[in-house]
Amino acid sequence: MFLLWPDGVRHDDVLLFLSDAAPYMKKAGTTIKALYSKMIHITCIAHGLHRLAENIRSHFPKVDKLVAKGKQVFLKAPSRVLFFKTEAPGVPLPPEPVLTRWGSWIEATSYYCQYFKQVRDVMQHFDSNDAVSIKESQALLDEISMEPNLTFIHSNYGFLPSTITKLESQGVSLTDSVTTVMFTKNKLDEVAGDVGMKVKTKFNQVLEKNDGFAIILKILKILNGESSSMDGLPEDLTGNDLTFYKYAPVTSTDVERSFSRYKTILADNRRSFDVENIKKSLVVQCNNLSG
Repeated sequence: MFLLWPDGVRHDDVLLFLSDAAPYMKKAGTTIKALYSKMIHITCIAHGLHRLAENIRSHFPKVDKLVAKGKQVFLKAPSRVLFFKTEAPGVPLPPEPVLTRWGSWIEATSYYCQYFKQVRDVMQHFDSNDAVSIKESQALLDEISMEPNLTFIHSNYGFLPSTITKLESQGVSLTDSVTTVMFTKNKLDEVAGDVGMKVKTKFNQVLEKNDGFAIILKILKILNGESSSMDGLPEDLTGNDLTFYKYAPVTSTDVERSFSRYKTILADNRRSFDVENIKKSLVVQCNNLSG
């Protein structure tokens, strides 16, 4: 804060605090509200959608295993990669999802849904004795329920990765961000069945636990002329303060990206880096992010 305001922290200028939904971050947000009376604490919506994707993954263990084993079959195996490209020209290689990369597992299931036949045909040509991953992938692809499950995930939840990407974009208005969230909610409400109900319940829980987002929705109604009441907002917030929420972010992805940008600042190989130069480096990094 002192980097922003060297002459003293302007407590009334802190209007928004974004974090993930970890319990300690929620507790920290509650604690520092005593210092910043106008501050609204929102937990990252994109991170919430990632948790939703993880919830979907938990309902399909065999699909999850196929995604993992399919990745292993072609990992560091140039001969298999070459065979795949020869037998299935124009078909991309099976993706290598990373669980910490939001939405990548859903993208992988969409891939297997779209190219199920091609991938299965290629896998059947491999010798199951060459690797355990090949043997298990072949068995999983022969499962009767595999293709229907992939179809269910892709048709009902295949939109989540692009939704997360959209929310991660910079310079998005609050109206557009909330519209994206409501679009997601409506899409999830359309999914029937036991899994659909569980996923919908999970998403509703994510939103219900995000108290700050509910306040943001009230602010948006005022900004859009749909409400003329300040009830439910922090008492110290003024009408002028609300104007600054027009482009309020609802995700903390900029902070997540900054971790990789800042990792060189305190690298082990640094021997001298005074405070003044750290300030200048931070300014440069912030300018790069905003540019």
